[in-house]
Amino acid sequence: MKQESFTTSDLFQIWNRIRNKMNIVESIPYNFGIDKPLFISEIHTIHAIGSTPKNNVRIIADVLGVTPSAASQVITKLTKRGLVRKIRGVHNEKEVSLELTEKGLIAFKNHEQFHAQDFRRISERIGNLSEEERLIFGQVFSEVESIFDERIEELKKVGLLQDREAKGKISEVQFASDRDDVQDKE
Repeated sequence: MKQESFTTSDLFQIWNRIRNKMNIVESIPYNFGIDKPLFISEIHTIHAIGSTPKNNVRIIADVLGVTPSAASQVITKLTKRGLVRKIRGVHNEKEVSLELTEKGLIAFKNHEQFHAQDFRRISERIGNLSEEERLIFGQVFSEVESIFDERIEELKKVGLLQDREAKGKISEVQFASDRDDVQDKE
C-alpha cells in the first residue's frame, strides 16, 4: 500500500535511506563498455566533460559539486587511462580544456543508456512528471544542496574540515575510487 502523506521527518528518513544506498552503489565499479570498469565518480566526471562543451577543471568541479582539486585528481586518472584528453589553448593559451577520447565517448554513451534505463524505471513507477512537479523537485533538491553547502562552510569555519584535510585524512571530497581499500581489489 502506498503512503498518502509524508511528514518532514518521513521525507528525511527516505532521503537518508537513498543516500546510504547511493553510497553502496558508488563503491562498486561498473562496466561501461570499455576495457576496465569505472566508479560512479569517474563516469560522472566523464559525463560532465562530455555534456559541457566549454569546460575546464574548475567548470567541471562546479558541475559535479566538488572542489577543483578533487575534480583534477579524477581527471588525471581518466587521462592516464586514455578516456580524457587535455587541450591547451582552445579558449585562451593559459586555460586547459577537456575532451573525451574515442574510448571516453563509448563510456559516455553507455552511461547515458544506463541513466535512460533508470529514468524509464522511475517513469514506469510514478508516471511522467508535470512541469510544476519538476519545478517542485528542483526547488527541494536545490534547497537540500544549499543546506549541505552551508554545513560544509560551517565545518570550515570551526576548523574541522581544514584540520582533517591538512592532516591528510581526507580531502574535501574523497571519491570511492580514491580509497586504497577499493583500489587494491582492482
